[in-house]
Amino acid sequence: MKKINIGAGASWYQEGWELLDNGSGGYNEHWKHKGKSWDSGLPDNAYDVVFTSHMLEHIPHFRLEKTISEFNRIMKSGGTIRILVPNLKKYATAYVSGDESYFSGSQHYSSHLGIGGSFVRLLISPGQQTLAVSREMDEIFGGYAHLYAFDFDMMRILLQKWGFGDIVESEPGESHVDELRDMQHLVHDGQRYERSDPFVKKKKYLKTGKEWHFGGFDKSSSTQLVVEAKKVRDVPYSYDNEYEYNKQARFDDSLALVKLGIYRRISAFVDFSYSLARKLGVLKLIKIVLRR
Repeated sequence: MKKINIGAGASWYQEGWELLDNGSGGYNEHWKHKGKSWDSGLPDNAYDVVFTSHMLEHIPHFRLEKTISEFNRIMKSGGTIRILVPNLKKYATAYVSGDESYFSGSQHYSSHLGIGGSFVRLLISPGQQTLAVSREMDEIFGGYAHLYAFDFDMMRILLQKWGFGDIVESEPGESHVDELRDMQHLVHDGQRYERSDPFVKKKKYLKTGKEWHFGGFDKSSSTQLVVEAKKVRDVPYSYDNEYEYNKQARFDDSLALVKLGIYRRISAFVDFSYSLARKLGVLKLIKIVLRR
């Protein structure tokens, strides 16, 4: 049985599982794949179980349908997918009822604009996944993490469209797949710590110098939406099959693609040069020269 965690991060490990991510960290092991969720490079009809936790809210809506389609492509017929995302309905209910305490426990919490700001910051939050670039491509304003949010109906519609059925809303730790009932945790120096442990919450494990990794699956949060479904048919991806809404303001004209191609090559050259300079021990010298 083949199983994969998409968006797990390079520091996650579970025996018998593969992972896919495009973040920082090492991807040298054969079971670690570096790539995009909508363009994974993974084989067709390969996986019996796909799990993804709090990843889809980081995907721009321009790539959302292609991502769901990619899940369908890599999964075997009858395979199980389990998805965790922030719960738009619960957030909206807390906002309308003025329940500030509902938001204050989030790592994305900010009260600088009152409860409205707290609500919006959970939907659209700063991060490293997606850059905001000016129309003229002469400024990078910053980076985003959360870009979207879902309620159950939204998720059901998307999954049905791209070949999934038996779609149910679940509770944390209550999957019909036994292995997926193992809650997310930290393994540090061979010892297990739950995510609620102060050792984990305060990230003390980073300072010990000992080996650690995350394992398990669901988070215990009551603010999330948990959805489980099965692949019931193959639905090959087609741009024409996407909702028209997802095509509006899409930045894919020919000139933009040429610019991006040039920028990508320059960026790759800079990354290579930086890595080489670090290996040769001349990075500090280069930084001194650049400061001048």
